[in-house]
Amino acid sequence: MGYVVEYGGLPDDPELNISASTEFRIPSILTITDDLSTCGAEEVSLTATVDGETVLWFTSETSNLVLNDGVPFIVNVPTTTTFWALASVNGCLTGPRTPVTITVNELPNANDSTLTQCDADGTADGITLFNLNEANNTLTGGATNVSIQFFESLADAQNNIRQIDETNYTNTSNPQTVFAQITDNDTGCISVAELVLNVSTTSANNATLEVCDEDGIQDGFHLFTLSNANNEILNGIPNSNDLDILYYASTEDALLELNPLNNDYTNVIPGSQIIFARIEESNNNCFGISQVQLIVNSLPVIVNPDTSVIYCLNSFPETITLESNAISVGSDSFSYNWSTGETTPNIEVNQLGTFTVEITNSSGCSSVRTITVVASDIATIEEITVNDATANNTVTIDVSGEGDYEFALDSAGGPFQDENIFTNVSPGFHTVFVRDRNGCGVVSQLFSVIGFPQFFTPNGDSFNDTWQINGVGEGFNENSLIYIFDRFGKLITQINPRGRGWDGTFNGRNLPESDYWFRVQLEDGRVFSGHFSLIR
Repeated sequence: MGYVVEYGGLPDDPELNISASTEFRIPSILTITDDLSTCGAEEVSLTATVDGETVLWFTSETSNLVLNDGVPFIVNVPTTTTFWALASVNGCLTGPRTPVTITVNELPNANDSTLTQCDADGTADGITLFNLNEANNTLTGGATNVSIQFFESLADAQNNIRQIDETNYTNTSNPQTVFAQITDNDTGCISVAELVLNVSTTSANNATLEVCDEDGIQDGFHLFTLSNANNEILNGIPNSNDLDILYYASTEDALLELNPLNNDYTNVIPGSQIIFARIEESNNNCFGISQVQLIVNSLPVIVNPDTSVIYCLNSFPETITLESNAISVGSDSFSYNWSTGETTPNIEVNQLGTFTVEITNSSGCSSVRTITVVASDIATIEEITVNDATANNTVTIDVSGEGDYEFALDSAGGPFQDENIFTNVSPGFHTVFVRDRNGCGVVSQLFSVIGFPQFFTPNGDSFNDTWQINGVGEGFNENSLIYIFDRFGKLITQINPRGRGWDGTFNGRNLPESDYWFRVQLEDGRVFSGHFSLIR
């Protein structure tokens, strides 16, 4: 349906058949195509609905060059373009024009690529696991903000059906072509590229890393530097400088390049563990997968690795035996290297000092035993100090020597005591025994304790039949002077210190029960006097 405008202000024109009262009918566009977008250059169909008139298409709002005069307007658009539509009556080029923009989005990069994997399952059948995502960078040229899905056929990729697991895919033939559907996440535009899967039959060397267990721990775990296996893995391989190596805990991880191990790696299975090295070419193609055995060898087990032993100086030049004390497990054998230069399991020494022996087992692992030879010696009794003729006689034993000493009275079998002082020692003759706790020997010495009996009973029963000073005799104040008096001070007799003593007689006659007195002048210069009782 048009609308009417008045035409006025112009003279009549017979040739145009226009008069001031002529009525013009201008059609209006009722519906026109919305703005469009495409993925890459392609044909698009532009449509418009008008009230029975013609639609003219232009390249600009002012252009008089008509591109097309109908609907639909089918045009190939290589780049983003805007067209202008005009509803025209009888070819009239005036009137409002409506723009329609066709946005042409670029297709995402899609590069046909090849992914080479290793045949690492031991069957050499060309069938193995692939992580297809390893090809993403080459498929897209490093593009970001894209999504990638994989399909076994081009039709599946184009129809987006039967997508395959890109992280854990087992090929069905060698080689095999799969198809990558690459989608721009912003525009939704899709490209498809071919990915050829190849299974490599090349191989690299297996390797072994051996270490010795840590001294003092011995748990079978150790920190390895995995790259130390690189040279053995690549030995004899041409152009090995162009290959990279990463390490994995399992074959599957190595194939799929998942969870690579740190170069500084502690084994998780004590003693021995197999890990896997993936050798790659510069284009991420797998060259080979090798086994790397991590071995933690045990150290020699030593009983009492740090110890000390005693050497008795009084036994010189006799020797003592220093032992390596290594325990053999199974068929393990040892070599020995002493600090003295000797290479035997045990050595003989008669010197003080520190000796070491390095013990190496058949795995080449070593432990060290340190033995310190310390001195001890039998005691030398320097002095025995006796405080006697008292109610509590004490004896002090002074000794010298390198040993550790203990003391006993009157019995070589003890009991021994740490203290060198004895108290409440009875009068008479005693022997002190001084023993070295380290086993270097026992010394003894006789000494006397002076004492005066308070009574005697000369009745012939062999008990206390005579009176004599205790602790004097041969070698002990044997030249002392001993006098006995009656209670009136009359000298009765002089006793020989080395004799039996006084028997209670005077000139062959028994003297009566009574108190008698004594006076003693010891050879060492001391003088004592006192009294005692004769009891019948």
